Amino acid sequence: MTIPGKDPRLLPYGEGNLGTPLELIDELVVPTRLFFVRSNGPIPAIDPVVWRLTVDGFVERPFAITLDEITALPRRTMTAFLECAGNSRTRYRPVPEGTPWLNDAVGNAVWTGTPLHRLLDRAGVRDGAVDVVAQGADFDGMQRGLPLAVARDPDTLLVWAMNGEPLTAAHGAPLRLIVPGWGGIASTKWLSRLSVLDRPFDGFYNTNNYVMISPAGEPLQPVREMPVKSLIARPLAGATLAAGAQTVTGFAWSGFAPVRSIEVSTDGGASWHEAEITERAGRFAWVRFAYRWDATLGETVLKVRATDERGLTQPAVPAWNLKGYQMNGIHVVAVRVV
Repeated sequence: MTIPGKDPRLLPYGEGNLGTPLELIDELVVPTRLFFVRSNGPIPAIDPVVWRLTVDGFVERPFAITLDEITALPRRTMTAFLECAGNSRTRYRPVPEGTPWLNDAVGNAVWTGTPLHRLLDRAGVRDGAVDVVAQGADFDGMQRGLPLAVARDPDTLLVWAMNGEPLTAAHGAPLRLIVPGWGGIASTKWLSRLSVLDRPFDGFYNTNNYVMISPAGEPLQPVREMPVKSLIARPLAGATLAAGAQTVTGFAWSGFAPVRSIEVSTDGGASWHEAEITERAGRFAWVRFAYRWDATLGETVLKVRATDERGLTQPAVPAWNLKGYQMNGIHVVAVRVV
């Protein structure tokens, strides 16, 4: 399937899914044409003129609202990363089930929208409310529950613009959620309904899929904040480099706190050196880093690890889980210097 407006160098993963090779990214913000696409169903075409968002459930005043009415409300713009929970799952051993993402289901964009709490306030959420269920228009079963406290956070947005332009169909037009720092499944695309519940939501995407499941098959918890992580964008694995001055570059992020530091090893982990954070854009944005090193002849193993301001650091090997979610192990890139 060809997705309009997308760069042909993106990697296809079946219908409606495209990965972004990070070596294509030369900016802090990923251009929309290069931003990865993750779809659990068909990409719907929705007429924004006739579209309505319904807000109902455990509220005093259910209502439906147009896109023009939403865009007239007070707005916020933020830069935030978005990562599919299954990004990098092919680095687990054995490789778990699911879309075989490499390190290409993550991006960083500028999102513009209205805080979700403004619509909840208008609806009058009743005492005892627990979850807000977001319904996507791609198929009836595309429902994901969000704890009320997170739904009411000022950073949780109803988004209609990406990188300064109206959302495209592939990215959720006319309206989507952005829950910054959380796995991408929380940021429902093609939003059509918000239903407030007085109990925890027990739908498929909260209890069966996008749930951390132990090797023994025990469900642990739904995917929430994405763990601290960093990736080397350049050089590529298997690259042949000239001896002398070289630079390792890439990106780092955390759903729990801003990135505090990034370390690079050029000797397979025997020693570590702090990289320079070259660009930032706020609490929820990824950062760019660079580390300059004097490459010497031979086979070299590069590694990178990040630490956030809560002190969380990437593990060498994260715990394996049945669905292959939240792979944030230290990224390893082998190169040859001649």
